[in-house]
Amino acid sequence: MKTMLLAAGLAAGAAAWAAPVAPVAPVAPVAPAAAVQTRDVPINQFLQGRLPVPVALNVPVPVEYAQSGVKRVGYSYWMRPADAATATAEKLPTRNGYMVASLATKVTYDARHKVFYGIDDPGTLNKMKSVATNVQVRQFKDAKHPAVLLSMNSGTTGQPAYFMYMATGVKNEVFFLSFQPLDGRRDIGDAVWAKLAANIR
Repeated sequence: MKTMLLAAGLAAGAAAWAAPVAPVAPVAPVAPAAAVQTRDVPINQFLQGRLPVPVALNVPVPVEYAQSGVKRVGYSYWMRPADAATATAEKLPTRNGYMVASLATKVTYDARHKVFYGIDDPGTLNKMKSVATNVQVRQFKDAKHPAVLLSMNSGTTGQPAYFMYMATGVKNEVFFLSFQPLDGRRDIGDAVWAKLAANIR
């Protein structure tokens, strides 16, 4: 059965999310989450035209992020240009955050039964909770493109991570979007994910 050890690998960012992070002293005052500015980027643009059909979803991308040249086949990474200069798919800028999306996921969607296989399977939530804390799942099964949003904290580092899976409407295909917030701040992640949820119709 697909397990939520898949959760640790739910997205490309999960490897960096799960890796130990050395404590770093803040170099500047921390801005409140309300001050986090985002701009809406159409998911088709975010994924560089890889979707099989247009999907009406705007992704709230932090304004300092831009599409990066980080290379991994089928993946699209967004981050600060200064971070992109040295980032790789294996070494992502967890301190300043990033977003990643791809159609490369083992999660599939059964429209007839309204089930995300790899998320809704019996026992998956319990397995998620065995590797993470503060696990939250929000379903959008009645949207034009059904989706599920997840947020959690790594059980080893405490770092938050955010994942969205959305059906494309073509066969059982699904794409994912993942977000690693600045400085591992849950308030920033929650604020951005709330904007994403509001954009799902």
